[in-house]
Amino acid sequence: MNQASFSTAIVDEFSGTTKAQRDEWMRAFWKFLDTNPNTGAILRGWQKAGCDPRKIALSIHRYVVNSSTLNAHRKAREKKAKEILPAAVRCLRDLETLYRVYEQLDAANRIVNEIRFAEQTFSQTKLAFNTKRLGVSRSWIDLAMIEGFVSEATGQRPTPRELVSLIKAGREAAGQKADSWESNTVIIRKGLKNFKRRNPQQSSLWIAPSRRP
Repeated sequence: MNQASFSTAIVDEFSGTTKAQRDEWMRAFWKFLDTNPNTGAILRGWQKAGCDPRKIALSIHRYVVNSSTLNAHRKAREKKAKEILPAAVRCLRDLETLYRVYEQLDAANRIVNEIRFAEQTFSQTKLAFNTKRLGVSRSWIDLAMIEGFVSEATGQRPTPRELVSLIKAGREAAGQKADSWESNTVIIRKGLKNFKRRNPQQSSLWIAPSRRP
């Protein structure tokens, strides 16, 4: 790849979308880096150290695709939960009333506990479906892989600020705006740390990733 320009890069590797969609995103991504020297300089510096920028680009593309898909699924599950849980509470209250009518007090008291649990679950719905929790979202794995590729070539991990710049470039190439949390270097740093701590069985993906078969 010509180090003077990223726009001419041709990538033909799988990353979760059709080739046409992937190539369109790649062209936009390289163009963004060519027209934004600060972000482009990050990838050029890694390239000069021996890191293949196409691997970084593919990881950012997967991150954008995976996190968007994950967010859509989360919203659908959250909507369903918000529909089901209030209905469940209403049914349980009716059942409690029925037990008390027939003086089945032990059963009624058990239902009261079920009602409390359902109400508590409903009150925590937003937190339960929040993919922004540090190290929980599956899309962290792509950022961890970028850390691995860069560490292999340079001996140092990319800074959270550098990762934030790449995320913004990836979102821009997809016609999206980065979420506020994606621009927070503290969240990026802690999220990656937590993700790797919670998923040691996947460490081969970010420890010497280029050596994977």
